[in-house]
Amino acid sequence: MQGQLPEERRPLSGGFVAVIVFKCLKGIAFILFGIVALRLARASEMPSAIQIARFFSISRESALVHYVADLLSPITQRQATGLGIASFLIALVFFAEAFLLTAQVWWSTFFTITLTALGIPIELFEILRRPGSFRRYALLAVNAAILIYLWQKRNEFRSHPPAEG
Repeated sequence: MQGQLPEERRPLSGGFVAVIVFKCLKGIAFILFGIVALRLARASEMPSAIQIARFFSISRESALVHYVADLLSPITQRQATGLGIASFLIALVFFAEAFLLTAQVWWSTFFTITLTALGIPIELFEILRRPGSFRRYALLAVNAAILIYLWQKRNEFRSHPPAEG
């Protein structure tokens, strides 16, 4: 409409900035994972424990090296390609969440609440599978905090039309 001023945006609170940074970090992690998966898909065979140790410049006797080698050994090139592509798509979703929250799109909080809530059952399942993993509990706690915060702030970006007088 002619004569309308653009809507002023309020500065983002520290909570929103933290959520945006967290979503970007997750997006970056999935991009890196996708790159590794697609590089593995191009390899003639999955790397051995010795090759992994050499790549990371660590002892080939390391339990982590053998764990990674055991994880990679059954993966086919086609599966690695699928994992790589899926990782890029997931990263795109995390970046979309961050962008929409930064742009203060009115429904972005609902979008992020929905996607974060969808991940909670998966995190609970992973905790049940490996209850000794501190990282899984930490990730669950961060995502639960994000859900609670966004639920409390879910209408933060809605524009309120001026009262008619």
